[in-house]
Amino acid sequence: MFRAMTGPDLAGRYRTLFVLGRGGMGSVEAALQAEPSRVVALKRLLPDAARDRRRVDMFLREARLATMLDHPNIVRAWDFGELDGELYLAMELAEGPSLARLLRALRDAGEELPVPAAAWLVAEICEGLHAAHELAEPATKQALNLVHRDVSPQNVIVGYDGRVRILDFGIAKIETESTTKTGEVKGKSAYMSPEQAMGEPLDRRSDVFGVGAVLYECLSLRRMWGEGTDMEMIRKLALETPPSLASTGRTLPPDLVALHTRLVARHVGERPATAHDVAVALRAFVDEGAPATVRALVERHFGDERAEQRARLGAALEDAAPAQAEHLRESALPEPAAAPAAPPPRDLGRVVTRLVALALLVLLFVYGYRMQIATVKPDVAPPPLRPVTSFALPAEPTPSVEPAPPPPASSPAPAAPASPPSARPVARPVASPPRPSASATPSTHPPPRPPDVDEHPF
Repeated sequence: MFRAMTGPDLAGRYRTLFVLGRGGMGSVEAALQAEPSRVVALKRLLPDAARDRRRVDMFLREARLATMLDHPNIVRAWDFGELDGELYLAMELAEGPSLARLLRALRDAGEELPVPAAAWLVAEICEGLHAAHELAEPATKQALNLVHRDVSPQNVIVGYDGRVRILDFGIAKIETESTTKTGEVKGKSAYMSPEQAMGEPLDRRSDVFGVGAVLYECLSLRRMWGEGTDMEMIRKLALETPPSLASTGRTLPPDLVALHTRLVARHVGERPATAHDVAVALRAFVDEGAPATVRALVERHFGDERAEQRARLGAALEDAAPAQAEHLRESALPEPAAAPAAPPPRDLGRVVTRLVALALLVLLFVYGYRMQIATVKPDVAPPPLRPVTSFALPAEPTPSVEPAPPPPASSPAPAAPASPPSARPVARPVASPPRPSASATPSTHPPPRPPDVDEHPF
């Protein structure tokens, strides 16, 4: 369990490397911790803010909660205390842009955040929120019923390492505390729930409403309530129904649109009961490539910034701890897993192999089909064959004899009468008679006798 440390034993405990950012209440620095040796993000409360009792309470609340929370989707804190008269909070150095910066970069580039990537991002936020909502006092195991109250893209870090983390529990509300006055409103108005805007009692479902506002912004790249002053936002929260995802102009899954409608329902009872339930519902729209897609987007839009940050940290560590510089730099800013926009070569080779196999199967099928067509008999019955004698050479016309039509195919050929060998007639070539039509009048002449030809000459 972490504890606040004070007194002169903190002198030299942290060595500032460079300033990461400044705000109204304090600054955040990259610092080298002496024991254990590691790079941390050191948050300091500025002297002017330290004179404001309420700001001090907020800082200490964030420090206390951050050291109690241990979850992959929450920025972890190592310790907090007072150093040279300043309050400080030492946290893990989670390097990467905020979700707000990532969405702004996509909007400026004319890109969209793919639905699976957006669903994965917000599901990760929900998992961190659920861990905070379930937090209990370590000693008594009593549930704290914590409410973050400031769920927004500004308080989400999309790390270069591919992790999504929530931070800033400075205005979080704990049920056992009474630091918030009745009717007092805290948080960003564009993401707060109607009950939060009205100063009413809150539970974890108020953060669920904020999740819905973040989901809307991820898929539309604009705020759910649009732009305006805090008073305009609060008026909309009090009087208007939140816009539907269907109004964004994107073609989205109907179930996702329905889920968002539940998240931002005006009545608390119509929202999902827990952030974990929201995460489970969102993962139905996530594919296995979503995390890699997010890392690729961060690398494409902030890769130069990351390289500059690593170079800056490396130079500062070379001056502060030359013997450990490389190890400290790698542990503070580890290389993320490769996340190319295109499938990795292994997958591409598998796809090519499957395509070649499919092409061979198609060729074999076509070849077999053509062979079958060539060997299968047609369904239509062929015309009846003529007697063998009809395949004689063309003969000179014999006007004295009128040829008779051949008998129908179904009638048996007349039996040839026996004749003595000496009276065997000589076969003369005759022209094949034309096929009579059904309406032709049958001839009165008897059919000619077929020549006496041996059917088995050999």
